[in-house]
Amino acid sequence: MATNQDLDFTYSLIDKIFRLSIGETADFSGAKYDGDFSMSLEEAQRRKHEYVAESINAKPDDRVLDIGCGWGPLMTYLNAQGVETTGVTLSQKQAAACRRNGLDVHIKDCRTITRDTFGPFDSAASLGAFEHFCSVEEYRAGQQDAIYGKFFENIAGVLPPGGRFFVQTMVFGPNMIPYDEMNVDAPHKSDGHIVGLIAKTIPGSW
Repeated sequence: MATNQDLDFTYSLIDKIFRLSIGETADFSGAKYDGDFSMSLEEAQRRKHEYVAESINAKPDDRVLDIGCGWGPLMTYLNAQGVETTGVTLSQKQAAACRRNGLDVHIKDCRTITRDTFGPFDSAASLGAFEHFCSVEEYRAGQQDAIYGKFFENIAGVLPPGGRFFVQTMVFGPNMIPYDEMNVDAPHKSDGHIVGLIAKTIPGSW
């Protein structure tokens, strides 16, 4: 899994410029346009938040865990609907920014969360953080399925029977290039070069 140092390299490094350019509690994960690209980015992000809230059946006074909460956009939306939220991140600057904006955010490894950590939750969500839960090295060692399985087991442990968990993530399709071709030294703008740049920007992730 990506370490505190890995995620600080990725997210704490861009913290100030991110907040100045996109907003204090803006999203860093994909929006939901549903094919209507006349919408603004902010409108499409709000549509995503509405969709997530509906998907996890979030209601006023529910408790929702946001895993890899970023700068707190989903938490901000849910709080405005009367939902109580708790967020976790490994980025020092993300946590500090969230707290300045009144959000209950903790620097915490999601793999260590149990009911004893924050108590039970009615539902949970993770938007764009799932890629950080397994490293390239762990994937190449054949540990990916076990890591994801344990992660889902942990989250199930803080939810009630029938509790919902929403995940937004990226996946590799059948046309994904071989790992050995992913390199910043690959031909400029090739698939290998682009994926290599992503891997270098987001270390410890897969």
